[in-house]
Amino acid sequence: MTTFINIHALISHPSSMMNRDDAGLQKTAVFGGSLRSRISSQCLKRAIRNSDVYREAVEETSIRTNKVDELLALCKEQMPDTDGKLIEDVLLNLGSKAKPVKNKETGETSRQFDAVQPYAIGAIREAVNRVQAGTPLKELKKMVHIPTYDVALSGRMDASCTERNVEAAMSVAHSLTTHAADIEVDWFTACDDLAEQGSGHIGTTEFSSGVFYRYASINVDLLAANVKASLSDVQPIINTLIRCFAQVTPDAKQKVFAAHNSAEFIMAVQSNQPLSLANAFRTPVDNTGAVMEDSITALGKHYEKLTAAYELSSHAKALDLTGTLQSEKIAQVNTISDLHF
Repeated sequence: MTTFINIHALISHPSSMMNRDDAGLQKTAVFGGSLRSRISSQCLKRAIRNSDVYREAVEETSIRTNKVDELLALCKEQMPDTDGKLIEDVLLNLGSKAKPVKNKETGETSRQFDAVQPYAIGAIREAVNRVQAGTPLKELKKMVHIPTYDVALSGRMDASCTERNVEAAMSVAHSLTTHAADIEVDWFTACDDLAEQGSGHIGTTEFSSGVFYRYASINVDLLAANVKASLSDVQPIINTLIRCFAQVTPDAKQKVFAAHNSAEFIMAVQSNQPLSLANAFRTPVDNTGAVMEDSITALGKHYEKLTAAYELSSHAKALDLTGTLQSEKIAQVNTISDLHF
């Protein structure tokens, strides 16, 4: 039976704009007929991968790029005792095809892979060692790589080399406010210190505030299989991810909003299936001073109803900083370190 760890977090952000669309506007979604502020799963996953909390817990993270020459330069820097031509040959035979691209402004030509893909210095070093030991370059595409944790969690798809594909062990939902959101506009000025009066520039930016529901599900068995480890070996990275979902925030516009907030409620559920609790907020919570407390109550009740109605096998632990949760089915802990199984 497959084991899943479901992570549920409620985090309150004051005025902020941590995720924008292609027009530079606050990302939103309509849910339950109400407009909600939204932070995309891609945005949250990148923030987690780049966070100190995550990087301190893993030996190596991947490098996501399609730039051949920049990646080659980095590899040469990390492997100073290895012949540069050999490293280049390995990169060009790992999978993704490379092609020359001309910069229209400068006229310079550089090489790019077909798509942005995650690469790991450790895997490249291993490929170099295999070639030095006699493996033909053309056989590198068939070489099985043990992915870094971020690739094992988020997956990898390479159409030009299906052998490098990795099925993601973690599913991450777009974060939504538990209540209807008002998108506001901030007029800002850039003052010209040498002008007699007025500003040198006037502009606008959108922002919002609210309690966001974050959800992710980790297939523990698939994660262990991806990194060729035991279930107990992957427990520390799962504990790290629980902490990340409670503490890590995207950094966009943080210099002007400073919405550096941690979750006031974080729950981890061990079960035999993924289980989102987003529908606890299909009817939006009233956006009052008790919006966090009401969101916690709604989430706890929804979890109890689902597990009872579908006779689900699950074990839940929660850290509630507000003291709101009242549930016999959810064990409460005092610190984030206690949220493990």
